[in-house]
This record gives sequence, structure tokens and C-alpha cells, in this order.
Amino acid sequence: MIRPDLPRVALADLPGGPEPAVLCATARLAASLRRSHGELQAAGGATIWQALQSATPAQWLDHLTSAALLRGDIPAASMAGTFLSWPQERSLWEQAIATDAGAVAELFDREGMALAAMEAASLQRTWRIEVPEALHGAEYLAFLRWRESFNAACKAGDWRTADDVLAWRIGCIERGIGGLPARLGLAGFIAPDPIISRLLVVLEARGVELFQLDFGRNETAPATGIELPDAEAECLAAARWAADLLASAPSSRVRIAVADLAARQRMLESALEAALHPRAVGAGWAAEERGFTFAAGAPLAAEPLVDVALRLLQLSVHPRRVAQAGFGALLCGAGWSADIDEADARAWIEAALRELLPPETTLERLQRAIVRTDTGLRSPRLAAHLGALLDAVRAAPRRQSPSAWGAEFAKRLDALGWPGQRVPLPAEAAACGDLRAALGALQALDAILGRVDAGEALRQVQRHCRDHSFSAPRTIVAPVEICSLADALAGAVDGLWVMGLNEGAWPPAARPNPLLPADLQRRAGIPAARADSLALEAHSLRSHWCASAGEVVFSWAQREGERPLRPSPLLADVARREWPAVPSSLPANAPTLERFHDAKAPPVGADEHIRGGTALLKAQAVCPAWGFYQYRLGATVLPAPTFGLDARARGSLLHAALEEFWRGRALADLTRMDAADRDAEIRRVVAHALAEFDRRAPEPLAPRLRQLEESRLRELIAVWLEVEARRPPFRVVACEERHGLDIEGLPVRVVVDRLDQLDDGRLVVIDYKSGRNDSADSWAESRMGEPQLPIYAALAFPDREVAAVALARVTRDDPAFLGIAESEGLLPGVKTLDGQRKRYAEEEFPDWSALRRLWAERIKLLAREVKDGVAAVVFEDAKALDYCDVRPLLRVAERKAQFDEAEEP
Repeated sequence: MIRPDLPRVALADLPGGPEPAVLCATARLAASLRRSHGELQAAGGATIWQALQSATPAQWLDHLTSAALLRGDIPAASMAGTFLSWPQERSLWEQAIATDAGAVAELFDREGMALAAMEAASLQRTWRIEVPEALHGAEYLAFLRWRESFNAACKAGDWRTADDVLAWRIGCIERGIGGLPARLGLAGFIAPDPIISRLLVVLEARGVELFQLDFGRNETAPATGIELPDAEAECLAAARWAADLLASAPSSRVRIAVADLAARQRMLESALEAALHPRAVGAGWAAEERGFTFAAGAPLAAEPLVDVALRLLQLSVHPRRVAQAGFGALLCGAGWSADIDEADARAWIEAALRELLPPETTLERLQRAIVRTDTGLRSPRLAAHLGALLDAVRAAPRRQSPSAWGAEFAKRLDALGWPGQRVPLPAEAAACGDLRAALGALQALDAILGRVDAGEALRQVQRHCRDHSFSAPRTIVAPVEICSLADALAGAVDGLWVMGLNEGAWPPAARPNPLLPADLQRRAGIPAARADSLALEAHSLRSHWCASAGEVVFSWAQREGERPLRPSPLLADVARREWPAVPSSLPANAPTLERFHDAKAPPVGADEHIRGGTALLKAQAVCPAWGFYQYRLGATVLPAPTFGLDARARGSLLHAALEEFWRGRALADLTRMDAADRDAEIRRVVAHALAEFDRRAPEPLAPRLRQLEESRLRELIAVWLEVEARRPPFRVVACEERHGLDIEGLPVRVVVDRLDQLDDGRLVVIDYKSGRNDSADSWAESRMGEPQLPIYAALAFPDREVAAVALARVTRDDPAFLGIAESEGLLPGVKTLDGQRKRYAEEEFPDWSALRRLWAERIKLLAREVKDGVAAVVFEDAKALDYCDVRPLLRVAERKAQFDEAEEP
């Protein structure tokens, strides 16, 4: 904290030039003061001026001692050792923790604990904390071991920490180097800091005149407080307030400070987009500079092209453990390979890979599957880029220096065609440049880490990108800036909104360092360890905020989810005002809203191709909107990758084995087989089905999985053949037979799993099912949820006699035929109309011919609905939509909520 007896000087009274210099608490404040001072000079009529020399103490001391070295004021011999950068120092601490033989080190997150150890060492030195032996807990003893290892490494490498360097530079001033300014200003120092205090004592002893810089407005604005329902309401209100302020005074400068900026950044950005740029929708606006900016930028890793690069490098570093979900996101995204020319092919590849490979696979299997798929033939550059990456991975050594890995990573990104075919926007190009600089910066870790594997090198790059703040270059100054509470200590603005000022968030709770005894930290006076110090600091910040803007608004939330919140106790004396929940009217430049009735889709056009076959009519029967969305618009859910075989693949294998068994056969062929012959034939057809599966698949089934599936199929077929053996004589006349039907002008392609002919010439239509929940109950309903077999029976064979229609439920526990027959005894367990009168009412279904006729009428009605564009969200039972691929589009949950709300009194 700066001494209160120092004279105060206003920013407007400072001349330009090298003197006086100004020391600032943060680099952001230093930059803000330079900008504000330049604006004051221009407003005063100056056309040329020297920028204000404002910097943090570390920056100013670096500049001062560097100039002294050039002049020869400091002997080169006094600069013993190499100065460590912050990443180098952190890596040394990580090594010290990783090599600790104590059991405690294994319990810690190495990265997080390294930061805590760095801070503990700095606090102990700066605040001169001596820990008596009686307070040596397990954490402190571990810290002592790490510190000893760290110090030994520094001694061996002749390295100096940032605290060492700062103390040496202050010592240089004390020893009499020249170049000191006659006057030196201080700005933004609120919390006490022993190093700053010592620096000021040394400067005053050298005759430097110190003063305190007032960088706010000439008068203090009264603050108003606003209570809002939640964090989202705060963001919306602040954005609307900023828009109104700029609308009334376009040249205004506005600042929004946020207590928990990381949590609210996306929310606030969305609110400002809507308030300041309501028409900025679509890719064409991506290059336009927004009227707001985040003062501290965003993590470099959050930039889209940098994120793509990091995920590609992750792919190359761990090629034997690739999550298909992550690779699929890369395929569907831009930023690498032929992302424009092959975009459609890559989307089809992503969908195909979901059915071909397990959730976790290898890069080599992915590349092989891409090459073998038909779609892969339309993406030659993708296959070539992945092949080049695999070659680079195989050729790379297992361990090498971080700088060598940086060069290798750059080559791999180039080999993968990063950052894609499109010319990057200026902000994207800057982000890509920062990433390449980060790869080059790995050289600084060569002496610290030595030879490392690719995983450790990538971890360093990823961490750098998370820690490095990126700000896109701008051509104009944004009128609205967003910052954290600490960064809100900056130059004057016209309006300041500070949000998130709830109890517990501001002032923040005390956070003593976990490696040092908390009581000793409080006694030493470390501000972060004392609640009273943090409260005083918050009170001082509030005074600075009120002096920095013409209008000041403080806001807080009433709740967070279901948890009620309270305002900060430091706002008890702030005058409150109400804030309207919604704007009284839409902005003048807001887009016009349109409403339309979506229960009726356009009729099917003459040239419109509709896919789906019987599945389309099933969806139309259950819910017309389902049929429209999935089979006319083409919306569908992508299959989820599975380990081994999914239900669909297993069902296909069962179909293929049964088709091979029955093709050209009759019941007599089955009954003539003894147990050994039947078992041998089952083995043959199962082997045939698996061989056909392997032939079509990008790679054969794993031996263990093949063995399990072979055993399952043999058991299922053996059980099912026992059911078939109880039937009267028949012969199989068709398997997997395809028919093209025209139903009321709607072309429908159907496939009959099996068609049997009885001795009297009548037909039995059979459809295999391998699920336990399959049922033929809907065949008696006006809208049949399973219309496939009724379509066969009523429309596919209009001139032939059909004696029975049945689902063949091929399961191990409860195999059975499910359906309906013209006469008794045709299929085991299948009854006639008279035996199922509870379901098939005699008024509607008097006889077998009436059944087929009514099925045809109802199916034709569904076809006419499709042709006419009936697409309403109506259904009898929500459970029928459990397996609907487009269920989210039907908004079933929202529909139920509306009905429930309407029923409430």
C-alpha cells in the first residue's frame, strides 16, 4: 500500500516524455494510462507527443538495468547466472515434485502443486516467514524436500529465479547505477507488498521524488445497485445498459467488470452480440470487428484453429489410443487437410466410421478404414495427409529435446494441411502465428527438461496455449471493454458496470497458500491470507471504481440455480434502483419475426425421391412429423460407435445365417438331419455369415469376438430350428426377396425376409426379429406401428393366397412366432382371427379376406398422408417414440410441459 503522505498529481497534469515515469500495479493499468494520457494530450491540441513511460515495477527495473549494462554502469561479472523465465521456473518445480521419493507427492496434481510451491517459496522469501519445527506438517515437509531439490538444480545450472533477479536489480539501484528519473509516479498499488516498499525506500534514498498518480475523473460518481434474478439476467442487463449508453452518446467509453469472468464470459459475449450487433448473423460477419473486447483476451487454446492444431498433435502423439468421437469432430470440422473440397466426403466418412470401428481405436485402423470405404475414394487428400502423418510418427525418435519436438510438431501440422484451405482471417492468422511461436518457445526448456518424449513436449505446448492470453488485433478501439475486477483498476471511462458482487465473491474468501501454515501467513500480513485485508482492499477498489467513471452501477444475483444468494456486505450503503425485466419494445433495427404453421408440409413433388420404404409408413403411422423429418428431410441420428458388434450388426449376421440355411430348402430337409448333421450345417452357415461380414468390413473381427459371436449364433439357430421343426410341411420359396410397390403413387421398396409355401400352395410371410419387445399387436389398430408384414400380405401378393403372417422372434429364452393365421396349426402358437377377438373385433375383421382388405385400406391412407404432406406432431403413446431417431425435433418434453402448464389452475 502506498504511503498516504505522498503528494498527488492528476494524470492530465503530467507532461509527455521520459519523465516522470509511472510505476503501475498491473501491465493493463500501465497500457490504459498510456492510452488515456495520449487522449488528454490530443484533446489539449497537441499533435505530437511522447508516450507516457508507464510500466510495472518488474518491467521498469528490467529496462533500467538493461540500459545501465549498455552504459557500463553494471559490471558484467555481477550478472552471475542465467535468469529463469516463468515457464522454466515452473518446469523446475514440477521436476522437483516428480522426483520426490516421498509418498505425499504421489497424491498431488503435479502442475497445480508446482504453482503452489512456486508461490510458497516466493511468499516465504518476500514476507520472511520462518516456520518453527513444531509446525512442520506433512505438506510443509514435502515442500521443504521440493525446495531443496529445486535449489540444488538451480545451483547446478547456475540459474536465477524471478525473485533473485528482482532483488539483484533493486540492489543495483542501491549500489548507485545511473539513469534514475528525478520524479517517479505510483498508480494502482492497493495491497501491501514488501518488495515494492523496499524499492521505494531505495529510490527515495537515491533522491527520487515520489508522488501518487490520480488517474480517475475529477469527481466521484455516486454508485447505484441493481439486484437481478441470476447471472444471465446480469449479463443481459449490462449489455442493454451499454447499448443504451452508446446510443445516447456514440463516443462514450464503457467498461464492464465481472467478478467471475471465466464463468460468465460466453454468456456476456452472447448478450453483447445481441445488444450491439443484432444483425450480425452468419459467417459473413465473422471478420467484422465487434464493438466490445475482453481486456485480458482469451486463452490461446480457445481459438478455433489453435484448438484444431492441438487436437491434431494429440492425435499424432497418441496414435494407438484415438477416441473416435474426437476424430469424428476433427473430420466434420474445418482447419486441416482439404476441409473445403472434401467437406461432404469427410462428413460421410465420419458417419461410416461410427458403424465400422469401436469407440477407441488406432490412427492406423482409422486410416485403413477410410481408404477401404467407398466414400474414401472421394477424399484422396485426407487419406494422403493421414498417411503422411503415420509415416512421420513412425520415423520420429522416442525421445528428443523440446526444441526438436517443436520443429517436429510444426512439420506434422504442415503434413496435415493445417490450417486448411481457406485464407485465415486476420485474427485467425495472428492466433496461428502465436501457436507457431509457442512451438519455437520450447527451445527455452531444452536445458531444463533435457530429452523428453512427445507426450511431455505436447503437454508443455498445451499448457502454454492455456496460459497465454490471446487478443485479436484491432484497427479501432472498442467502445466497450470487459475485464475482471482486478483489471477494472484502469483509466477513466464514461460508464462502469461491475457485476457478480455477491457475498463470498466480493470481497473474495481468504486463500492462504496450502504449503505454509495459514496462521503464520496471517501474522505476516499476507493480504490473500487475511479476510480483513481483502475487505480493505475491496473497499479501496470500490473508491477507485467510483472515481473512474461518470456512471457507476453495481449488480448482484438473487440466486444461482436453486441456491439463494445475498449481495456483498460492502454494498449496504449503495442506493438501489429497479431494472426492467424486459425491454419495453424491440430495438428499431431488430429483425422481423415470422410465424408459420408447421403441421402441414409441402405435398410430395413429382420429382421428389423419398427413401425409407416400409419404415417411412411405420413412422407416419406413429407420428406424421417423424416420417416427414426423417424420410423426407433426411434427418437422422448418427449411430454410436460400440465395442464389438452393435445390435444392428448382430441382427444382420443372424439374418444372413438363417438365409443361408433355408435357401432352397424345405421342412423335410431339416427333419432328415440327425443331430450331428444339423450341428455341422449350423456351423457351416454361421461360418458363411461371418465370412461375408468380414469381406464387407474394413477389417476382420478380432479372434475372441469372432469366437463369441459364432457361439451365440450357433446357439440361437439351434434353438430356433427346434421351433421350425414343429410346423406342418413347407418349403422356402424366397429369402430376402425385394419388391417395388406403388402405393397411392408413393413408391415403396420392400424386402421379404422369408416366404414359405405350404403343401396346398398358400404362402406364409415371415420376418425375423431378434428383440424381446417385438410385437404384432398394432396390426389390429387403425395406424399400424409395425406395418411391414401387413404390406407384404395385403399389397405385395395381391393375386396369391396368403395363409399366415408372422414375426419370427429368434431369441434364446423365448423363441416364438407372433402373428395371425387363416387357419389353426399353420405356425406354432399363432392363432386365427377367431382366437384373437379381443384384439381383432368381428365388426372390423369378420374374416381373413376382410383383414387383408382393411390392411390395404389403412396402408393406402398412410401413403396418401405422406403424399399430401401431413406432418403434425401427434401420437397415441409417447413410448412408441422411444426409438425415434428424430425425437429431439418432435420436442416431446416441451409439448408435455405445455400441456402440464395448461392443466394447472
